[in-house]
Amino acid sequence: MTEPTAEQVEQLTRAFERFTRRFKVAEAAAAADNALNVLDAETLVFIGDHPGCGVSDVARFLNVALTTMSSAVDRLVKKTLVERQRLEANRRAVALTATPAGLQVIETHAAGYRNACRMMLRSLDPQERNELIRLSEKIADNET
Repeated sequence: MTEPTAEQVEQLTRAFERFTRRFKVAEAAAAADNALNVLDAETLVFIGDHPGCGVSDVARFLNVALTTMSSAVDRLVKKTLVERQRLEANRRAVALTATPAGLQVIETHAAGYRNACRMMLRSLDPQERNELIRLSEKIADNET
């Protein structure tokens, strides 16, 4: 494969900046509706996707300090969006689970992303939509 040109990189950069802005707006709207900052929203989504995970698992995934993650989890517990459960096998370990209210907030968050994607796909014809999805998945699956 050949290297992309500087102009291609610049065009894609501008396009992704606009995409990112749309997703940030959708994420911020969902978070604001639930009085969550972005870190708390991302923490809740991870816990919802990984019931029984630990604080360190979330911190590692989001690449934040353990103390920062502990504070985020504390806020989510106080809002009754997340529950902590001590593990019988290791009383020092805590498993995190989203509550029913937390799962509803996660669904609202996901709906915001789906709406942003729907808005972008509307501007394309069906064949272009499939091509965008195929190419996006190819890029997302590329680990290098």
